[in-house]
Amino acid sequence: MESSLYVGLSRQMVLNRAMTMVANNVANANTAGFRAQNPMFEEFVSKERYDKNDLSMVFDKGQYDSTQAGTIQLTGNPYDMALQGPGFISVSTPSGEVQYTRAGNFTVNNNNELVTSSGFKVSGAGGNAIGIPAGSKEVKITNQGDVVADGNAVGQIAVVEFDNLQDLKPQGNNLYSATTPGRPATETKMIQGSLEGSNVNAIQETTRMIEILRSYQSTMRMVQNEQDRQVGAIQKLAKING
Repeated sequence: MESSLYVGLSRQMVLNRAMTMVANNVANANTAGFRAQNPMFEEFVSKERYDKNDLSMVFDKGQYDSTQAGTIQLTGNPYDMALQGPGFISVSTPSGEVQYTRAGNFTVNNNNELVTSSGFKVSGAGGNAIGIPAGSKEVKITNQGDVVADGNAVGQIAVVEFDNLQDLKPQGNNLYSATTPGRPATETKMIQGSLEGSNVNAIQETTRMIEILRSYQSTMRMVQNEQDRQVGAIQKLAKING
């Protein structure tokens, strides 16, 4: 019977998924606004064809993000924005889709529009881009996200909140998508000249990486031993029947 091989293989697959997430967390330990990702597993019970007992395997169900806020660090850059509270900043992607981020390391593009580090436009009221007049000497951004250049209001950064943060799906570039649009933020304020750091604990993630590696190696040895046992049994039966 190959049941134990299937169980071992299912465990190796989810351990590989877990290692990928841990490696990604470590790689983003210094990425502004990044939130650690964690895998979710559940038991998958399969009916065995030749056995009275069910076969219990591991199923990769998905992932969830740590919602703990990162440490806010002062940068002094007027285009750096940290969020204090549960909200997310709305961003317009090149495809026109609205996505969300906690990474407030913004800059101004060639069209004098406020953009993310990846060049995506920061959304203002109604989804419009926020333009910073060329030659502006002083840009202030209030706790409510109002953008003021040389004393003139030029827009307001759209900040939204969600009932369930786990409904947000990572899309790369430190952005998240949501099937249900967020509501205007009421419990979040912006802090100009600061950045929220990653909430990744590098030491903890490195320890997890070692544990996953050991589990993978242990499972690999189990699978190899079971394969050797089956080969040995087949060879013995072949000699007896020969």
